[in-house]
Amino acid sequence: MKPEKNELDQRAIVAVLLSLAVLWVWGAMNPQTPPVATPEGTPPVAGETGPAPVGPPVEGGAPVAPQLSPAAVPDRLLAISSAEINAQLSSKGGALTAVVLPNQEANYDVTPIWRHVIGKITRSAKPEWSPYGDAPGPERLLSDVGALLVAGSGSTLTAPGYTLDGTGPWTATGTTAEGLSVTKVWSTTSDPNRLRVVVRFENGGAANYTGPVWLGSWDKFAEQVDSYSSVTRPVAVVDGDLETLLDVTDVDDEVWSVEGPVSWFGVGDSYFLGAAIPDDPEWGKLTFQKVDAERQGVVLTRDVLLKPGEHTELGLEVYVGGKSLGKLSAVGHDLDDAVDLGFFGLFGRVLLWVLGLIHDVVGSWGMAIILLTVGVKLAFWPLTRASFVSSRKMAALSPKIEELRQLHKDDPQKAGAAQMELFAKEGVNPLSGCLPVLVQTPVWIALYSALLYSSELYHAEFFYLKDLASADPYGVLPTIIGVLMMLQQRMTPMSPGMDPLQQRIIRLMPLIFVGIMYAFPSGLALYSFVNTVLSILQMWLINRSIPAVMPAVDASIKATP
Repeated sequence: MKPEKNELDQRAIVAVLLSLAVLWVWGAMNPQTPPVATPEGTPPVAGETGPAPVGPPVEGGAPVAPQLSPAAVPDRLLAISSAEINAQLSSKGGALTAVVLPNQEANYDVTPIWRHVIGKITRSAKPEWSPYGDAPGPERLLSDVGALLVAGSGSTLTAPGYTLDGTGPWTATGTTAEGLSVTKVWSTTSDPNRLRVVVRFENGGAANYTGPVWLGSWDKFAEQVDSYSSVTRPVAVVDGDLETLLDVTDVDDEVWSVEGPVSWFGVGDSYFLGAAIPDDPEWGKLTFQKVDAERQGVVLTRDVLLKPGEHTELGLEVYVGGKSLGKLSAVGHDLDDAVDLGFFGLFGRVLLWVLGLIHDVVGSWGMAIILLTVGVKLAFWPLTRASFVSSRKMAALSPKIEELRQLHKDDPQKAGAAQMELFAKEGVNPLSGCLPVLVQTPVWIALYSALLYSSELYHAEFFYLKDLASADPYGVLPTIIGVLMMLQQRMTPMSPGMDPLQQRIIRLMPLIFVGIMYAFPSGLALYSFVNTVLSILQMWLINRSIPAVMPAVDASIKATP
């Protein structure tokens, strides 16, 4: 089974279902309506435990073997750093390893109060409650056993040992088992989040070399995580599509090949990315595959014919940093596709842009969300008012509707047709009450995706909240939202004649909604809180300006023959 593409993942589906649930509740309440830190430990160095079984062959000569040979040179690490990157250049593969972003904090280990209470009852909790856990330290994008931009040749993933030299630029030189000399020259750039590397494959032997040369990035990844964990995964953009190895076990028994020009490849989590951008997108073919017993990765392979003394080379930009749309868009090469905002991606980008403009003025992401919510409410005020006017008309028509039901109680189809005729006569749109919620659904989902996948809102503080992208560990906002929703229900009477079971379900919806909000990002809870407060204010203003019951134009009901 091939891995699924990351176009609409589980969290986006949850958001859609939640939005639909909110839409249904709104309609039912109005009479007119018929969301991993890399595991510690070092796996055995390739070659120390002997070769592992060779995997199935890959079309086009892509590397398939899961072992690395022992280095022929002494193990060595050379520091490579900039203002935004701390990494080690390793003699094992001549690649970056132990990549750390010193100016970015790792995820908080959020422990909600209810989970701590349950833990105290079951005696599994820590003695003291720490809502956001210990200081997370700097973001670690690649572990000590990871590698960003390994290089080699042949039909197996056998990376040679490299000799290292320099203090910037840095040079790594090695010789593969097939006799190719591989040289990498690493250097910093004017952008502290970008490095430059040129990889050169040269045939230093006396015979022609015909076969693959390759570049790869891999690490040891957690196999199973909960829905809202930010864990690192192999990732790439091929032929304009974002490809992610979501389930690393999918490549246990087969290689996943992706056809098309390669804009970039590497590793990334929800908020940070390490990507290699080839100067020539057509240079090679991309595959996701297993490297050894514990690691998986992404490999770019090219078939070459090199006569003695001939060489081929590829230049690459290496971006290591946050998944900020503004920053990634400035780099180009489809790097901004790493921010996967799901089904409403285009709308999400516009929303992030608007939030960014507001943030530049007020200096707070929390205030930006509040002002965005106010703006959305004002923009849809005419639609909301029209919905309430329709609601009042529906309330006035309730006796007529009930009379029609009794008149055609043996023929539901005829009763429905008669009701629609009545609605048309009185100028009532039975679906108008759904529109205010429906048109705001993209805002909800786009903000949800932005909080989960864009570094702009990552670790944004607001009052007692230390991270708007994490759940509210105190449960304050979700609880207040539940109380306000119950107040909103009191202000919106149930439709006459509504089934009692349906009424009970609607009464329980605030509790269900609050239960969901406890697990959602607190930034989304902030949006819902402000939205609910403004909705109550709107209802109060409209109730004062529009009579509770509007007289019907024609009180007569005629039987339909």
